[in-house]
Amino acid sequence: MSIVIKTERLNLKKIEHKDLKNLVNCLNNWNVVKWLSNVPYPYTLKDAEKWLDKSTREELALNIYLRNDLIGGITIDKRTSNKIPVLGYWLGEQYWGRGYASEACNSLISYFFLNHSNNKLYASHIFQNEKSKKILLSLGFNKVSTGKVFSLSKNIEVEDINYELINS
Repeated sequence: MSIVIKTERLNLKKIEHKDLKNLVNCLNNWNVVKWLSNVPYPYTLKDAEKWLDKSTREELALNIYLRNDLIGGITIDKRTSNKIPVLGYWLGEQYWGRGYASEACNSLISYFFLNHSNNKLYASHIFQNEKSKKILLSLGFNKVSTGKVFSLSKNIEVEDINYELINS
C-alpha cells in the first residue's frame, strides 16, 4: 500500500531505497537516537534496510519529507505484546524546533482515527525528553503511567512516560 499524507509543509510517505543513505545520516546521530528506544546506535545501512522492509509491510510505518528531502520518521504500529496502537516519531537534529513533528503527528493521528476502528492511541517518551513531552501534551495526549523500556541505543532499560489519546 502506497500511502501519502500531505500536510501544509510535509509529506508523510513510505521510504524509498534511494533515501536509505539519508536515513542513515539522520539516525547515526547520538543527539537524535538517545531519545529513541527502538533505534540502534550506531545506525547502519543494514538497519536502514530493516526499516525499508518494515515500511513495506506495515501501513503506517512512514517517513517525513520536507519537499523531497527525508527529515524524519513517524509510525503508528502495534509494537507491544497487547497489540495497542503506538505513535512514534523522530526528526533529524537540524529540523528540530520548527513545528514539523507536531504537524506530522497531527496529520497521522487524524488519518489513523478516520481510517481505523480504534478510539485510543498511545505514545511514550524517554524520561527527561521535554521536547517530546511538550509535543504529546499539545496533541492532546494525557499521561497514564511511568515505566521502563529497553533502549537499543543505550543497551539498558530506561525510564519512560506513557500517554494515551482518546478520540472523542
